[in-house]
Amino acid sequence: MKIDNTLLAASTKLIALQSIPEWENELLSKAPPVLWFGNSKSGKPKILTVGANPSRREFLEKSFSDKSVKKEIYETKYLLKKRFYHLSGNQSYKDIVQSKQLRDSIINSFDNYFETEPYTIWFGKNDANPYKVEAVLRGMQASYYNNPKDFNSKYQACHIDIFPFATISDFNKIKNITERDVLCNNWAKELVDELITYFNPEKILVFGSTNFHYFSEYFGIDNKPTDKSNCTIWNKIYKGCQLIGVSPNLGNPRNFDKQKLLELGKTLNNLPKK
Repeated sequence: MKIDNTLLAASTKLIALQSIPEWENELLSKAPPVLWFGNSKSGKPKILTVGANPSRREFLEKSFSDKSVKKEIYETKYLLKKRFYHLSGNQSYKDIVQSKQLRDSIINSFDNYFETEPYTIWFGKNDANPYKVEAVLRGMQASYYNNPKDFNSKYQACHIDIFPFATISDFNKIKNITERDVLCNNWAKELVDELITYFNPEKILVFGSTNFHYFSEYFGIDNKPTDKSNCTIWNKIYKGCQLIGVSPNLGNPRNFDKQKLLELGKTLNNLPKK
């Protein structure tokens, strides 16, 4: 599969959304589609983590949610230290479609994300005693980082989202237009399926009960839990891969310290593939 074609399709969709009034103040003009986060070219087997959509904090210095703020204000607050490729002042979404060189640069930025300054407040830091998502991944013998500190990882972890567009509002606030314009007609499902084929992961981890219910709803997965002892766990198969859902939002894991997250990862790693 040519991943370039997947980026082309996502960029074409982004152009179409730009023409819809409800999306006008949601899309960031310098933000290309974000297909994934992490080193897809690693020779290690993969674990994919799944969220809803890329955070505005991947592109903006500050997190705004007040719709009374004019879009022009958002456009002045882009990160100076970029995590992903940013379109320049004279570039538009159409340039992504027209330029193979530009698409290559954008794809390289996906692969290099965890080698820049990733959003560690959510993903977790590369240290010997990590927190957040990285702590669970260590329990699963995985890491987002190419060279995790004091840890020999079996798996390379990468992250994808149900749809690949950074928006000013959180997903739950634009759920209606997202369902209508992005999730309809299986558009997002087909794109995610292409990414799963590209990564060929051994495990797919969807964290947060809300995200898992979205995933199960849009992707046709039975959402009957496997276990409810410490937290709700789902253990399924999707596209031939082990699909694991957990109820805690691992980017904000309330009532879970680092050790509990590590132990949760070990539990998930030992789940039988059904």
